[in-house]
Amino acid sequence: MTIHPFFTFFRDLLHARADNAIERQRVTVYLLHVILVVVTVAMQFLGMGGSQQPLPLTVSGFHLLVCLVAFALFLARRLTVPQALTIVTIVSQCCIAVRCFFLASTQQDPHYLQLILGNQVFTVLAVFFLVMAFVKITPFIITTISLATYTLTAAYLHTPALWRVFCFFVFVEFFICVVGEILRRNVLSVSDENRDLHYWESALMRAVQLNRREIEGYLRMSSNSNPTSDDVDRLFAMFSPRSQCNIINTVRLYLRSHLANNSRINELFSGLTKSERNVCSLVLQGKKRSEICQLLGKSEKNIDVVRTHVRRKLNVPQGEDLQQFLVEWLEEHGNPLVEEDK
Repeated sequence: MTIHPFFTFFRDLLHARADNAIERQRVTVYLLHVILVVVTVAMQFLGMGGSQQPLPLTVSGFHLLVCLVAFALFLARRLTVPQALTIVTIVSQCCIAVRCFFLASTQQDPHYLQLILGNQVFTVLAVFFLVMAFVKITPFIITTISLATYTLTAAYLHTPALWRVFCFFVFVEFFICVVGEILRRNVLSVSDENRDLHYWESALMRAVQLNRREIEGYLRMSSNSNPTSDDVDRLFAMFSPRSQCNIINTVRLYLRSHLANNSRINELFSGLTKSERNVCSLVLQGKKRSEICQLLGKSEKNIDVVRTHVRRKLNVPQGEDLQQFLVEWLEEHGNPLVEEDK
């Protein structure tokens, strides 16, 4: 499918000038603003809107020239989007002020009131573009200049129709500015949080020498208590061959060490049940009650009952620490942990 040259240019420009979502938003809004200015001024030159008198046409031509120069500087990487938009919108507002004062003073155009209101609507659009591009402070500056121009024009003309919509423009423009500033701060805050999260994520992966897929595999393995053979195959497929070997060797070492220890512990505590021996083994490792509950998947009440049975079967004196008693018991009967280390 053939892509239109404009869309190709737009896509290449986004890739070249935007490396995150905020910058892509800014570039997109700026391009739309440039298109709006070019189309609007072109329509005025073609007699399809706006005043056709020499001064308004000259002012509009100057506005278009500044817009194109700023866009060229943006393409040359001399201006950022906020800088280019700020320059163009301030010049635009000055041009609007000149047009409004000219229309109000001459009143030669039969539709001068509509043109004044139209210029004010164009200002609202300019403020909206600034807000959508996350430009700081400039929306308030443009709004202040705009409302001052409108106030002076309405006061000069003494036209009730202009004053009837004055409060509407005040509310709309300042409302857009305030909401835009809140939006800008929230978006930048989220962007900073994402940047910090990405930094720590990258630092973590560098520290453990794993990629995202391998970390996901480790988390899935640790949370799946009853994996099937298919689950194991899918999980191991997420690891590189080196990581697979490391996991297997680690598990072999763990089993070789702990199976021997558990075998000796089972022999020494043959009078205890399997559940009681498991609790004893974890107590010897210094695990707390909450940790034992999580490891064995039982409630604290259940673990307390098992510990009570162990104390009774082994004749642990009342008030004596169970872990200390078990350590002394193993020292008397041959500590499997010490023997394994030897």
